[in-house]
Formats: sequence, structure tokens, C-alpha cells
Amino acid sequence: MKKTGFISIFFGLITFLSAPVVQAGTNEALAELLKALEANGTISSEITDLVLKVAEQGDTTKSPAIAKEEVEKIVHEEVRLATKDQPKINMKDKFEVTSGDGQFSMRVGGRIQADAATYSEDLRRQNDGTEMRRARLFVQGNLWDAWKYKLQYDLVNTGSSGIADAYIQYTDLPWDIKVGHFKQPFSLQNMTSSKYITFTERGLPHLFTPGRAIGAGVGRSEKNWSLNAGIFGEGIDGASGDEDEGFALGGRATYAPILNNNQHLHLGASFSYRDSGSIDSLSFSDRPESHVTNVREVSTGSFNADTNLRTVAEAAYTNGPFSLQSEYYYVDIDRDSSTLSDLVFSGYYVEGSWFFTDDMRNYSGNKGSYGRIKPKSVVGKGGIGAWQLAMRFSSVDLNDADITGGDAQNFSLGLNWFATNNIRLSANYINVLDVNGGAGDGDEPEAFQMRAQVEF
Repeated sequence: MKKTGFISIFFGLITFLSAPVVQAGTNEALAELLKALEANGTISSEITDLVLKVAEQGDTTKSPAIAKEEVEKIVHEEVRLATKDQPKINMKDKFEVTSGDGQFSMRVGGRIQADAATYSEDLRRQNDGTEMRRARLFVQGNLWDAWKYKLQYDLVNTGSSGIADAYIQYTDLPWDIKVGHFKQPFSLQNMTSSKYITFTERGLPHLFTPGRAIGAGVGRSEKNWSLNAGIFGEGIDGASGDEDEGFALGGRATYAPILNNNQHLHLGASFSYRDSGSIDSLSFSDRPESHVTNVREVSTGSFNADTNLRTVAEAAYTNGPFSLQSEYYYVDIDRDSSTLSDLVFSGYYVEGSWFFTDDMRNYSGNKGSYGRIKPKSVVGKGGIGAWQLAMRFSSVDLNDADITGGDAQNFSLGLNWFATNNIRLSANYINVLDVNGGAGDGDEPEAFQMRAQVEF
């Protein structure tokens, strides 16, 4: 029975009983009415008894007055029973609907990231401008409690290329099982959402990170550690033409030996082994940590590659407002040819940040990644938000044997303003210190980029 229906009936009866008694037999007629309502499930036996007791208060020879506490107790219980199957809506920092029994849920959300950038050119022409970096919508939740699902689409892209996450996950075993299209477990800056990375773009070595792919994975975690592994095919569209697509095996382990309200120490390692299948080719390239320009700071072009093994070592430390984070990447490529040398590429970054407000980065030990910044002082509620300064040095080396993709180093400064839990404004300065080899040889441009971000 709906809550509003029950309340209307109950208070209607109370109003009826509060009127003067005008004829004998009223209580008998009322009793018959209550029994009829009880018989068809409109009210419970407790409500029948309560109303009859209230009716009897008009006759001092009968039962004494009903205590207010007794009335409230019975009414509250009746309301609870009447509404127990109604869905619950949560609108605190998100929009989520959960069934009354908790077995089903659906959350709807997304993010908007709008960028603008200007470049100080050196040897090659850059392109100042603006772009919608990401405009994503997602729906996720539970099915029968033990099953989870997520579908996320990026409106910046079109067709199947806009599908980011599309998976189901079973969680009622010691190891969670995930099947669909999702991130391959690799690297700290990759597994930290683009909403929560310190700079507008990830560091240069991110170009070694395998992207989302269709696959199956298993995972397990506790408060301060996580293990994830999986087997993956290609991306959402698979291999092109009549090529046999390759496959990858990957895994990531993280551990936080220090994890409390004020300090986090993160240690981790990841690997990804991929067989190219009949595609038998590979390429690496990246922009100068700013996505508005189309110019690649480093690029190998396409080259022969039978298999490749990518590894990364992760470390991060947070102490109150201060944070340090670093990763080292190593890629070993087997070209399976007597005339072509195997290749080794590498890269690393080191970044530090400091909040000059009373805030800190939000680390999740069971995910091995960073999450949403929640300012202690919120703009619009008398506060100034959270303010963060950051600095990063990144390097990548794509020169080896006959491949000269470029050896580059970048220096970046960042300023972030988290006005609320959901609104973030960022400004980044990027200086390409040096590029040795490749199409960008000797080019040292600078970039200034700003981003407005809203998540919901």
C-alpha cells in the first residue's frame, strides 16, 4: 500500500473520531468498517486496534487514554511496512535509484571536460584552439545484488568508437569476474580516472599504456591491496580487414603499507604481454601533454612487432596536503625477424603536489588509485574550495636500433581549483625541454592549457 494512501485513511479515521458522537452504535459501525479494511489488506490489525481504542476514549468507563508514544510507534511501523518495497532515491553528489530490497540499483552520471590551449611555437607549427575533451554519460548499478553493470559512452566520438566501458561483473565469489569492454589493469596514472589525475593530461609515458579492450578479468581486493588480471582481444571494433586480431595477458598488483586518514603509501607493479596476431605491427606516439594540438611530440610510426611485453613500477606517497607520485615504464618488443633487431623503449615521470588549503588527495587502497577531491571548504557555502599546486617532469625514449621515434623530456606546472565536489578548474603550463630524434627533433614548444570540468 502506498504511504500517502495509508496516511490519508488513518488521519481520516482520526478526524471522524474527533467529531461528537451523534448516535448510538457508531463504534459498532466503525468496527465493521475497520474489519472490512483489514480484510482487504488496506490496514493492519494493529491499526484496527488503535482506532478502536481511540474511539473508546469518548467513554470514560472504557479504556484509558492512549499514550502519544504508542500511537507514533504503531504509525511509524505501519508506514515502514507500507513503503518497504518503494525505491529509494539518493541525490547526494550523484543520482542513484535503489530498489526497496536493495537487490537492484541504477546510477546515472557523467562528466564534461572543456579545454582551451595556446602554444608558443618553436620549429613546428602548433594549433591554438578549444575542444570538448570528454563529454561522457554512464549508467551503472546492481542486478540481483551480486551482479554489477556499467555502460559509458563518450559523446565526443561517434558510433562504436564512443563506447568506453561496457561490462558486467559478478561479485559473489572470492574473486570478482568481469566480462566486456573495460580498462586493461595497467599503471597508476591510467587506473586513476581522467577526472582525478593531477594534471589535465597524463604524463608522456602514458603512450605505453594498453587501452580499453574486450576481455575477461578477475580481481580481488581488501582495504589496502588489490590484484587484477585478465585476457583481452583488441578494441571495440576488433581487427581491421581480414587480419586475425591479437590477444593480451595483463595484470596489476598494488599494496598500501601505510594507509590512514593523513598518510598513504602506494606501491604497485603492472604488466601487459601482447601477441600481435597476423596484424604484426605496432606504433607509439603522443602529443606534448596537451590534447588541443594535433602535432605529435614523439612518434615511431608503424613498425614490425610480433610480441611486446610492457611493465611499469608504481609508487606514490601522500602526507596531508603533500603528495609525490612516480612510475617507470619498460617495453621489450620482439620483432621475430633475423633482419630486424628487437627493441627496448622506456619512460618515467615524477610529480609532486601541494594543497595550500586544508585538503588532501583521496586515495583508495582497495582500488590502488586516486579518487575525487572533496573540499572541506565549499564555494557557495561560505568557503573558497580546495586549491592545489603541482609540478611534473616526464621523459620518454622511443629511439632504438632502426627506430627513431624521439627521446623527449617535458616540464609541467599545474594549478587546480576544486570549487565543490563536482566542479574543477585547472590551468597547466607545459614546456618541452628537448626532443632528440624523430619528426620533432630539436623542437621545444611551450603550451598553456585551461580546463573546466563538471562531473555528476
